[in-house]
Amino acid sequence: MLSDVEIIYRSALYPRMVTSGVVAPERAIADFTSEDDEDGRRVYTISVGRGSLLPGWPEVHDYGCRTAIESNVERALIKQAPLKRPGDTVHYLGSFKLDVSAVLGAPQKFLELAVLHHPRPNLEEHCNIVMRRNAIEARRIEVSAERTSILVHLRLSLYEPEAHICACDDDLIDTFGNVTLTLEQVEPS
Repeated sequence: MLSDVEIIYRSALYPRMVTSGVVAPERAIADFTSEDDEDGRRVYTISVGRGSLLPGWPEVHDYGCRTAIESNVERALIKQAPLKRPGDTVHYLGSFKLDVSAVLGAPQKFLELAVLHHPRPNLEEHCNIVMRRNAIEARRIEVSAERTSILVHLRLSLYEPEAHICACDDDLIDTFGNVTLTLEQVEPS
């Protein structure tokens, strides 16, 4: 588990986090993935990069570009065909900072949060924010409300967004070069 004094980075990815030309915090934090942990318990995870292994923005952006590349490799394997750019592919647009202490400070009565180092191929810096049910009995609506509170807390805890276009995406600058990262909530159009 990461220390509460560490910083993590949430990569902003095109197209799934972009709404009306903006990557807003609610889109950057909303895509927890459901999976089973080593004990067979249902957990929800969201990928982040470990700040102690990413000493500056150049390294953060390199990690984000590699994250998009690895995602596209996985997509191509699933599709079993070449991917069309940009329609089938994922692209890194920058990152938001998030303190581990903010993650751990989210409301946690029925759910537990942790930030775990979880290296992946070509992504040694990869970590997961993990959300799982604890043993306290609760109605589904109570757990759902707490999950929503956690998402709001995490969204409000993001800071210092920094945009970036990877060198491998220079040919797509007209597609997403004007996308901005913001800390403001964006209303759907």
